Amino acid sequence: MIFRRSILAEIVQNTVMTAVGLLAVALTVLVVRLVSQAASGDLPADILGPALGLSTLAQMPLVLVLGGFAGALLTIQRLARDSELVVWRAAGVSRAAFYDPLVAFMLPLTAVVLWLTLWVSPWADRQRAELEASAAARDETQSVAAGVFRESGDGRRVFFVMATEEGRNQLFARLLNDEGKTSVVLAAEAELFQRDGAQWVRLRDGRRYDESDTPLSFRVVQFAWQELRLQSKTADEPKFRLKSRPIDNLLAQPGKEELAELARRLGLPLALILFILMALPLGESNPRTSRGYTLILALLIFVSYTNLISVSYGWIARGKLSFVSGLLLPHGLAFATWLALLYWRRKRG
Repeated sequence: MIFRRSILAEIVQNTVMTAVGLLAVALTVLVVRLVSQAASGDLPADILGPALGLSTLAQMPLVLVLGGFAGALLTIQRLARDSELVVWRAAGVSRAAFYDPLVAFMLPLTAVVLWLTLWVSPWADRQRAELEASAAARDETQSVAAGVFRESGDGRRVFFVMATEEGRNQLFARLLNDEGKTSVVLAAEAELFQRDGAQWVRLRDGRRYDESDTPLSFRVVQFAWQELRLQSKTADEPKFRLKSRPIDNLLAQPGKEELAELARRLGLPLALILFILMALPLGESNPRTSRGYTLILALLIFVSYTNLISVSYGWIARGKLSFVSGLLLPHGLAFATWLALLYWRRKRG
């Protein structure tokens, strides 16, 4: 049917454009946050790419919900502004028939959001926790690379290795002792080896500059060989948050917090359904009416609805509401809001 195909195609187009814009904003925020963590030493720089990808996956459900709502609302507003709603109504298309393309758009998008919230986002959160745990467990030798300055996890050592044409590795190292004094080591050759289960580096033909108590004064020691013990770390178990636990794990141990997390994951798909249902009465305005009022009202509904979902999630976790009550409270109010908007539009003709 031409009516259904034309409106559905426009909704999809508006949704894609809105989602791409929202995703660009989310990526910018994530990049700034991750680079800040890497600069402060909380996140290894070499896992920025995987961490960004996994964090983006975790943000996709909210991006799709807001993009779907905006796509449906902008389409209905455009139809009302260009008087196409009036033309279709005059051709015998009822108000309820406009839900046909909306529902056709809503069902597959809701299935995608449900899949993301129940399985993909928790998986991405677990993968990032494991990635950060494995990166934190690396010893200093695993991070050293030729031609690159590398800092140890505690910030007390800086290494620089330069490969020579003869195949040897020249080393520069800055060391900070417990008293806050700096030592600089230069060696013409460096070799890694194991001793007593620890990692060591043997330096040959080098010099060591130790900072003394006198300002700008160093004690210079020339050595034929010297050995330094490198820091070794044990791999800690990754700390999984509640939001990263698999769905079958939540269902197997249905405590208050587990039920609250389940309600949170089901909240976004249910919210998407109600947002798209509300798009019709919200966007069906008089062509002479400013679009700003409708957009402000839609934004207020979106913020209030999502905040109420978060509040009910907290109430379930603290035992103030049961799982069913906490799930019905925000979505029941949103359903009542949709009915109120339909009644309001019907009264206004």
